[in-house]
Amino acid sequence: MANQKIVYKIKGMHCASCAILINKTLERTKGVKSANANYGSEKLLLEYDPAEAKIEDIHALVKKLGYTLILPKEGVNEEEAAEKARLDELKSLKKRTIISFALATPIIIYYMAVHMLNLQHVHAVTLGGYFIDLNWVYLIMTTPIQFGVGWPFYRNTWTALRAGSASMDVLVVLGTTSAYLYSVVGFLFSWSYLWAQTFWIGLDHPYWESSAALISFIILGRYFEAKSRGKIGEAVRKLLGLAPSKAVVIRNDNEIEIDQKDLQVGDIFLVKPGSKIPTDGVIIEGNSHVDEKVVTGESMPVNKKTGDEVIGATINAEGLLKCKATKVGKETLLYQIVRLVEEAQATRAPIQDVADKISEYFVPAVVVFALVTFSLWYFIFGLNFAASLLFAVAVLVVSCPCALGLATPTALMVGTTKGVESGILIKGGEALEKAHKITAVAFDKTGTLTKGEPAVTDAIPYGASKEDLIFYAAIAEKASEHPLAKAVIKAAAGRNLPAPKDGRAVSGKGVRATHENREILVGNEMLMNENGMDVSQYKNDVEKLQNEAKTVVYAALDKKIIGIIAMADTLKEYAKEAVSELKRMQKEVIMITGDNEKTAEAIAKQIGVTKAYAKVLPEKKQELIASLQKEGKVVAMVGDGINDAPALAKSDLGIAVGSGTDVAIETGEIILIKDDLRDVVTAIDLSKKTLRKIWENFFWAFIYNIVAIPIAAGALYPIWGFALRPEIAGFAMAFSSVSVVANSLLLRKYKEPKFAREEK
Repeated sequence: MANQKIVYKIKGMHCASCAILINKTLERTKGVKSANANYGSEKLLLEYDPAEAKIEDIHALVKKLGYTLILPKEGVNEEEAAEKARLDELKSLKKRTIISFALATPIIIYYMAVHMLNLQHVHAVTLGGYFIDLNWVYLIMTTPIQFGVGWPFYRNTWTALRAGSASMDVLVVLGTTSAYLYSVVGFLFSWSYLWAQTFWIGLDHPYWESSAALISFIILGRYFEAKSRGKIGEAVRKLLGLAPSKAVVIRNDNEIEIDQKDLQVGDIFLVKPGSKIPTDGVIIEGNSHVDEKVVTGESMPVNKKTGDEVIGATINAEGLLKCKATKVGKETLLYQIVRLVEEAQATRAPIQDVADKISEYFVPAVVVFALVTFSLWYFIFGLNFAASLLFAVAVLVVSCPCALGLATPTALMVGTTKGVESGILIKGGEALEKAHKITAVAFDKTGTLTKGEPAVTDAIPYGASKEDLIFYAAIAEKASEHPLAKAVIKAAAGRNLPAPKDGRAVSGKGVRATHENREILVGNEMLMNENGMDVSQYKNDVEKLQNEAKTVVYAALDKKIIGIIAMADTLKEYAKEAVSELKRMQKEVIMITGDNEKTAEAIAKQIGVTKAYAKVLPEKKQELIASLQKEGKVVAMVGDGINDAPALAKSDLGIAVGSGTDVAIETGEIILIKDDLRDVVTAIDLSKKTLRKIWENFFWAFIYNIVAIPIAAGALYPIWGFALRPEIAGFAMAFSSVSVVANSLLLRKYKEPKFAREEK
């Protein structure tokens, strides 16, 4: 049985160490080929052999580690289930935050006032004639925070340690428990002078505020982080929500409304003006304009007529359309886009390896550093036990591997989402990271730079109007199935073309037909000569067009030449602009074609390409890419056909145009959904901006830890007498992660390069 590769939503991860723990555990499991839990996207990309590993067992193992895998269930929308789990987690965090602050706020305010105003601690009050020791009140208020609100920290710590790993929760538990137990022991044994002298506690008061505030600020930070990370996935959730819930289908000659999920391939459905198209299909009746922006990023409505394909979730702007369903459910383009985006967001970028490696050893290193900090202050510098312990606690709670763990995945999630909004599917973090490194872009010609079908480029009349030249030629060409004939007929679009009489193709020469008793001939010089017509006087015009790699035919009416028509494979819209912009970005642009040198030279000249390879057989394209790479070039290959697939795979970055074949799209790492070559430029630019955002995140995460940990350890205490209190350290730690997520979210303001936005 073949390996299965699937993306699951996973809940309960709190830092990069959680992802590392899940990956390590699963990859040791029999039958699991690879596991990639992504902390930033909260997704697990799993490849496993169903014959050796059951998904239920994998789920149980993940649950044993303390995390929840969202498994698909019959009749249950996976995305809705994952969103419900996310909202439940958010609700739980919010509830724990409110409870924690409700209990902790009086303690925090009291101790803050004492420290800021340098007041004397009040250890007891007399109320209604009763003597009340306030420490009992603080103990009663702090304990539910420590072991109730903070219970998930203890559970996750136990799970991590049992699996031989150490997560951020380990630091939280060590720090808060140290402050709590010190306060409890110090308070309960404060009557013992011998205890205080033996351990040199130096206890002026218990540090209830450190324990209570630490848990409160950390929970608050995690709530804001979870809320912020939820915004990163909004675009994909909105994309899934675009499909209408209902569809109008024709059953037994009656129009009935059914649930969209009940649509089947072959169903005939109606789309009224202003309504969303329920699924992918083909128009069998009607004409309209369809707004495809939500799926393809195309800003202008696209003209649709009978025989054209329509995409589910797009909007019918005007006429009534009668369509036949060709794809439903998870086979539709919308769901394929979502699947590719989810896989991309669950994959790792190579740049993330650095952060993950650091995160793996970060927690044990911090624990060791905290012990060293305590030992230095207590045993070397002679500080009392309480102050030395607070320095160690501050080190434990100020350290934040979460910020490092979030730096890459959050930026990649926003970057890939912005790509979707621009009609660009980026299949993974590695593709996004590679795009900005490209030094050369190789384009396949036919179907990529050009439309892949001939079109009339020139019509030169002789003794007739241009309109009559095209009209009579198109009538005759209706008798032929040749691609060039179709180009001439297309050039006469909008005119009512009558069927020719006695129309027939003349093999290798052209076509002959009769219209209103007038004979029409369209073809090459040989056909004209055979029918007694001399074309020598038109040779200069013909040769000029042929030198431009165009195919030229003569048209004659009643044995008289009425003009020549030139046809060629025409450039796609914006191809020239895309090439020009790539050159401006100092990327070498290369064209590869199987055509002859003359055609290749003509197209290259039109488009502005200085290096073109002609007569390259399909199987040789891969070798050509390899030779370019040997020259030290980092090559992106842009192609659309089956014969481009090997070259796409061989290149450093394969870019497939969305109009291409399925195999090319499957091979490409970046897909241009709307077949606009300007999006090659946008993809490279988006890659550059995303990588810049990742490095910004790394910078702030590293700077935070490099600066905060020494300060927490007391580096400024001997100079200015400044000590970072544990609760403030906890606040800083919690919001360092939020700041990284917020910085990544700024990428949502990304705009396509100005030239690429024009006319879109």
